[in-house]
Amino acid sequence: ALLGPAVRRCCTQLARAPTRLRASGARPRLLHSKSGRQPWDYMLPVQALVRLLPELVPPAEFADRTAWIDESLTSIDNHLYSDDEFSAGWHNSDNDQLASLQLLNPARVPFFHEALTKHARLPSASAERKYIDIGCGGGILTEELARQGCAIHGLDLSAKAVEYATARAAQLSLTNATYAVGSAYDLSRFGDGAFDGVVMSDVLEHLHDLPTALGEVSRVLKPGGVFVFDTINRTVLSYVLTIVLAQELLKVVPPHTHDWRLYVRPEELSMLLQKLGFEVDTAHFVGMKPSFDLSLLPLGKVPLGNFYQAPDALRVNYLGWARRRDRP
Repeated sequence: ALLGPAVRRCCTQLARAPTRLRASGARPRLLHSKSGRQPWDYMLPVQALVRLLPELVPPAEFADRTAWIDESLTSIDNHLYSDDEFSAGWHNSDNDQLASLQLLNPARVPFFHEALTKHARLPSASAERKYIDIGCGGGILTEELARQGCAIHGLDLSAKAVEYATARAAQLSLTNATYAVGSAYDLSRFGDGAFDGVVMSDVLEHLHDLPTALGEVSRVLKPGGVFVFDTINRTVLSYVLTIVLAQELLKVVPPHTHDWRLYVRPEELSMLLQKLGFEVDTAHFVGMKPSFDLSLLPLGKVPLGNFYQAPDALRVNYLGWARRRDRP
């Protein structure tokens, strides 16, 4: 419950106080109540609130987040973006549940572009490099990186999302952005070292098999190439903000978009990447925080504004990069 079982019991006992007083024959004493209401009457809304609000205590974690997890044990729905409600609204600002994804770009696009171009150790010039965006959705991030000059291929599990992104790229004449349907767990269509850079944005927290997905990233990435990502940390604060507030109460994202147990701590991700052949330093990770746009309140919308980089705030959203080591 919201405030724990002890508080819930207290609320229940206070709510039952009038019945107990009548049964005992005692006469209740008014405590300066001009309206005639008794103190326990004011606890009834609190008791109702305790019952209605979702729990603030996170669920038990999986034993090892960096190992394979049985997907049937998770509560996440990775197919929801194939629904007709979302398939054509990726860049529609009136679609509140997708518009929030666009708010991330001001923070992540400059971070990713700098990491991909400045931290790579590759013989080829930046203009000749090829990138892949795994889990691209409707291309919200992919097309922004294409506008920065990246030749980038978007891959997503949703055929409807890929169809939408392809049509939009043609409409915008973004010839350096291409798309295809595919899974993060199987990149066998691409050869070893096929890409100079790999992007996974808002994806890692949706994966039940991190070793397989990141193993594929390591395989298709050239030595010296850079892997960039953003994801969500598994903390009590992230549970309260992204599950209780954003998902359950405010409906900023659809139900079952996230399962808190699948969030990834920076140190977990760093250790797994190192095992898979990456150079990575969590000191290079950067947090993201939202600004607030109060002008949206009169419109009945959640007043979320663009996200910005917050270097020392990694407790919820964070950005990072890792470089592929030379293969032995």
